[in-house]
Amino acid sequence: MRDLLTAASNDAELRPAAPQAPAEAPRAAPAQRSPQHVVESLNSLSVDIARAIDHDASIELWNRYRRGERDVFTRRLYTLKGQQTFDEIRRKYQAEAEFRTAVDRYCDDFEKLLKDVSRNDRDNIMAQTYLTSDTGKVYTMLAHASGRLH
Repeated sequence: MRDLLTAASNDAELRPAAPQAPAEAPRAAPAQRSPQHVVESLNSLSVDIARAIDHDASIELWNRYRRGERDVFTRRLYTLKGQQTFDEIRRKYQAEAEFRTAVDRYCDDFEKLLKDVSRNDRDNIMAQTYLTSDTGKVYTMLAHASGRLH
């Protein structure tokens, strides 16, 4: 899992290297991963995170949270391996600005999706489906580790 987190956070956005000052000795350009490789790494990470969350606990906690309860997201949401993944994500989120930016962007995008879906989702069925999907589980862990969920 640690390798996947590292791979997913490194070069999350492929961008050209900054130009070097003429006085500097030429440096070897870091190997850039193809967009397909980045997507595969993120997909693999998503699958691992989804497996790290107890599905039934996820449904229960989201129902309670959406009814207004707070402080429902606890470590019991995760499998034993999932708790280690959660701790690793939290450490990386606090220590690495680029990883923090990627997590925040993912969470913002997912929250926008939920808001858009909720406009026409009177019974909250679509929102519940998104929240308990693999993508929603990734959001849950990232949002919880980053302090967005209490």
